[in-house]
Amino acid sequence: MTCTEQSNTRIASLQKLFPWLPATLEERFREALPRRRGAVVGLRRGIVVAALCAQGILASAALAGENWPQAAGPNFGWKVAGTAATEWSVVEDRNIKWRSTLPEGGQSSVTVWGDRLFLTSYKPLESAAEAASSTDLLAYCLDAKDGSVLWTAELPGSVAVGVAGIFSDASVFAPVTDGRYVWFFNRSGSMACYDWEGKRVWNREYVPRNRHTNRQAEPILLNGQLLVVEVRDKEAARKLQRHQPVPEDVNARSVWTYVHGYDAYSGELLWTESTGTVVHNCPSVGRLANGEWAVLHARGGPHHALETPYGLSLSSLSRGREGEPLWSTEIQDVNPMMVNVWDEQGVYAFAGEDHVILDTETGRLRSQRSLRREVDRWRYDAEAGDWVFQAGVDLEGKKPRLNTYATNIVVGDWHYFLAHETNAIGRVDLRNERVEYLDLPYQLSVEADGSRQLIWDLRQAIPSVPRNSRGIELLSDQRSRGTGWGHVSAASPILVGRYLYFPMMSGTVYVIDTQAPNFNANAIVAINDLGPAGETWSLSSLSYASGRLYARTLKEVVCIE
Repeated sequence: MTCTEQSNTRIASLQKLFPWLPATLEERFREALPRRRGAVVGLRRGIVVAALCAQGILASAALAGENWPQAAGPNFGWKVAGTAATEWSVVEDRNIKWRSTLPEGGQSSVTVWGDRLFLTSYKPLESAAEAASSTDLLAYCLDAKDGSVLWTAELPGSVAVGVAGIFSDASVFAPVTDGRYVWFFNRSGSMACYDWEGKRVWNREYVPRNRHTNRQAEPILLNGQLLVVEVRDKEAARKLQRHQPVPEDVNARSVWTYVHGYDAYSGELLWTESTGTVVHNCPSVGRLANGEWAVLHARGGPHHALETPYGLSLSSLSRGREGEPLWSTEIQDVNPMMVNVWDEQGVYAFAGEDHVILDTETGRLRSQRSLRREVDRWRYDAEAGDWVFQAGVDLEGKKPRLNTYATNIVVGDWHYFLAHETNAIGRVDLRNERVEYLDLPYQLSVEADGSRQLIWDLRQAIPSVPRNSRGIELLSDQRSRGTGWGHVSAASPILVGRYLYFPMMSGTVYVIDTQAPNFNANAIVAINDLGPAGETWSLSSLSYASGRLYARTLKEVVCIE
């Protein structure tokens, strides 16, 4: 068997777990070439085969988790093969490789490529009063060996978003990189491309729509294009006021937000999808059974979102057809404040109190199951100090949604999420739609002497005060003092190997074994801290590369090994 055939066979067997991989290496190689029709003509067969074999090596490297090039990781699904620490403590300095103090706060997760880390933070603020009006960011490149700063760049903005807000701030989007260039984003109105040494290649400044905040709509780099969610008519959008109706002299569809496709290397706008994408949503890319790339995105949401009716759309990303809807399905009360997850077998989403599954090819609703009624639960009994199993019970509560936003991920046959009204992790069996819940403590508090307290009563939780490393309180929203459960655009979990990592706003991180025989207390591998309770604040997902986890709080970047 030739090198190419061996690589294609290996990749075919891994595509279901990692859908970013192409159907053939030749396709991947051609996608990397210039778009001119004759670009391949002059290549000799031997050169092509050598390049394809090299691509197979690169694919294997991505699968092994050597880089984390964007928010959703190297495989677009927030999951990767690899082995990482499951237990650590920043307070006790246990399994911590290094900590790098940041002069100012921010929310972007850490992007990793080789020996370099990338993130964004606000420019240093002089007082707490500036937390509500600051617009300008700094882009950072750090050395992965010790966290030292290699270079910085300025990212100006024009529309203020409160620092450390529970739904977003200007620094919310993770940078993306291809190992040669890196792209940074300022929610307040700019995006820029830099080379590896910090020289700016291009910069684009614009006035964003400020009717809603948006955390979930993380930029995606795919086949030389940047996928971002923006308002279509930016001039008309200036007339919109926060949470208010569209003025009568403005075409409402023109000020919807949509997935836009930009040429990553020039900043040129290439296409815009047509069905609309609410900013609360996190679009995701994947491949259909025929190998076609597509992006799943959603409409609807709170505060009278303009992008209606509520529903999901799957739009093509094939060359020449980018943005064309493959289907668009209306779903009453679909919850768009989640990460869109899908594969060849189905589209998995939440609508009100229900879990729904759609057919990937047609968008037709296949099934709908209550997340509240007749569920199994391992409930923690604080008085007894132990878990009690409850079969076929109804969850108490009256909230219209049962998920902490953006905390969902599909692993194998299970769709995991954090609950909203109660302190539990839930999961739906995608084979038979059985719903299970496992209680977790609201918070972990670790003292300097190593004593640990698991807080099960929300009334006893220690408020998470958002302070930067210089002690300035960045409180633009009183709700930022919560634990990170419930009404918050939370950090998305990641999967490394068999283990799920759920980071919370309070700095507590839950580690769950997805291969545990039963979904009970034995599935809870560890509960860790990113700093002292009450003094630690983070809405950033973890990142993983080459055996290390990277966490980010308002005060610092932490390397866990």
